[in-house]
Amino acid sequence: MPQRSVRTSLVLITCLTVGMLLVQSAFVAAADPVKTRTVKAGEITLTVPDNWKQQPATNRFRLAEFTFPKVDGDTENAEFTVFSFGGDGGGVDANVQRWVKQFVSKDRKMKASSGKSPQGDYVLVDLSGTWMKPIGPPIQQRTVETPDSRFLGAILAVKNEGNYFLKFAGPTKTVTAQVDAFRAAIGADAKSEKEYKPGEE
Repeated sequence: MPQRSVRTSLVLITCLTVGMLLVQSAFVAAADPVKTRTVKAGEITLTVPDNWKQQPATNRFRLAEFTFPKVDGDTENAEFTVFSFGGDGGGVDANVQRWVKQFVSKDRKMKASSGKSPQGDYVLVDLSGTWMKPIGPPIQQRTVETPDSRFLGAILAVKNEGNYFLKFAGPTKTVTAQVDAFRAAIGADAKSEKEYKPGEE
C-alpha cells in the first residue's frame, strides 16, 4: 500500500476513534443526571443538587441556607438562602431596587424577568459586577466591595403565605455554573419567562 494511503487510513481511524469516544462520553453524561433531594423551607419545597451543603439557619427569617463547591479559579464559595418575613416583605419593586443598589453602578449589569412555577408566580433579578457584599451582623450594615460577582434574587409569591425571597450570590463563575439549579430549586422555567418592568407586580 502506498505510504500516502497508509497515512490517510491512519488519520481516518484516529478520527473515528475520537468520534466514538466523544459519543460515548456524551451518552454517559446523559445517562448520569445530577442527583437531587427535596428540602422544606417554610411552606415551599426546594429541589436541590446533592452537593449543595445545607447550613444551620443563622436567624429566624432564614428558612434554609446552602453553600456549594466553588469553581476552579474562584476563591470563595457561593451561598443560597431562603427568607420569609411574613406578608409581602416590602413588595416586589422595593426589593428589586434594594438588590440593584447593592451593586456598584459603573460596571453593573442587570436583567429582571417574571414567570410562573408550581409553587407560585415569581420575579427573578440577575445582577453582575462589583457587589457590595454584606459582612457581619445585618444591623451593622457593613459591606465590602467584591468585584466579579453575580447575584440571583427571586421573589416567589406563595398563596396564603406572602412572598418568599431566594438569594443566590457569590463569584461569577461559581454562580453561573449553578444558574439552572437555582431555577430548578423552585420549578422555574427560563423559556416561559417574560421581561419584568417595575410596577408590573
